[in-house]
Amino acid sequence: MTSWGEVAEQAPELADACLRLLRGDGATTAYLATVRNDGGPRVHPVMPVVAAGNLYVFVVTMSWKYQDLLRDGRYALHSSPSIGDAEEFYITGPARQVAVSETREMVRAACDQQLGAHDFEALFELGVDRVLHTRWANWGTRDAWPHYLKWPGDLSG
Repeated sequence: MTSWGEVAEQAPELADACLRLLRGDGATTAYLATVRNDGGPRVHPVMPVVAAGNLYVFVVTMSWKYQDLLRDGRYALHSSPSIGDAEEFYITGPARQVAVSETREMVRAACDQQLGAHDFEALFELGVDRVLHTRWANWGTRDAWPHYLKWPGDLSG
């Protein structure tokens, strides 16, 4: 499983762009897509946290997203729209539940204790398979055109 820190080492410009949108402090909402039992998608708002080179989310254990991640750890994370700057990111990979109390406390500290205060909030680390950052030139005009940063370089398939 590739960590967010490894992506940042290999593609610092891409990681900086994504972190600018994400903020990484648990105060920004992004959208987490999981795989339902029937194979269909399910989308949920989450507040991602970056701590010690890893990307995390707290997930309520009574939620469908929790069941989805336990059963099939594949996820996609998409940033909230950035209207002014006309940019967005998309990350996919495997999620794994983290039960280590020291890690939980480190993630809680990284988000100023805003998340993870309850036993019903499970911590998941989001591994990274792919990252796509899109910045739109001439946003809001008929000449709008996307510019992509990708990791790894080829996102086909």
